[in-house]
Amino acid sequence: MREGRISVPGGRVWYRRTGGGGPPLLLVHGGPGYPSDPLFDAFAPLAEEREVVWYDQLGVGRSDPVDDVSLLTVDRFLDELGAVSEGLGLERPHVYGHSWGAMLGLQYAAERAPEWTSLICANGLASVPRFEREVRELMAGLPGDVLGRTYGRELRGGTDDPDYRVAQEEYVRACVLRTSSLSLDPQLMSPTTFRTMIGHADYHVTGTLKDWDIFDALERIRVPTLVLGGEFDECVPAHLADIAARIPDSVHVTQPGAAHMGYLEEEPLRGAYVSLIRDYMARVESRACPPGGRSGASAASISAAG
Repeated sequence: MREGRISVPGGRVWYRRTGGGGPPLLLVHGGPGYPSDPLFDAFAPLAEEREVVWYDQLGVGRSDPVDDVSLLTVDRFLDELGAVSEGLGLERPHVYGHSWGAMLGLQYAAERAPEWTSLICANGLASVPRFEREVRELMAGLPGDVLGRTYGRELRGGTDDPDYRVAQEEYVRACVLRTSSLSLDPQLMSPTTFRTMIGHADYHVTGTLKDWDIFDALERIRVPTLVLGGEFDECVPAHLADIAARIPDSVHVTQPGAAHMGYLEEEPLRGAYVSLIRDYMARVESRACPPGGRSGASAASISAAG
């Protein structure tokens, strides 16, 4: 295991490398505003067969803080992803992005034509306006008026009600993380990043990402892509299926029983989530496909056994 810090636009970010052999796997965490730790402990077994690399984005975790909010742009985070991959000398990596990290992976692959072995778009969206509508529809279907007790209170300025946090937790347990009680260390996250880019919450985006939409760019992706989500995911299966349908060489997999953070669920869901990724990388590597080429595979949707 090797740790260090590497220069990216705006500062230096922390990274960790472990394992070796085969095309490396670069893990890009979600957020924005949340770090990689302890999110990627589930991927440790993959280091027995390949190098696994992850990093904290600028402003969170063990990376430099962000005091200048002008650094909190999608383009800078895309430049950061490129700087990490190139600076660490990662040749034709598999790139796994979760949620916000998947958004970065999709846009990077669409706009910058990287020489990646594959992209794993895990629980990630391609349109914030569509995602907001879908999430609020999910919340409206939950028992106990979760939508009114969260989104409604935000609109009315009533978030100081203790029940507001209770309702948010009910939503998390239904659509984000269903079986695990794991929580993130608040000292590692960046409220400034989250408020600047998201605003209130995933279902009520008022920050700079509120109009982000790259559906029309997805057809330019020439990297084999796994679009992975959960049965109860806040990023609903129909959204992910539409992402896969736009990418020429892609497959959409829905994991039964999982929500938005399959890698944090209790076993056997966590192991099944990682196995889906392991098996996909192995299938891509087994192809006789030249760099930059296309295998001719078409998009498909699969419901994977848990």
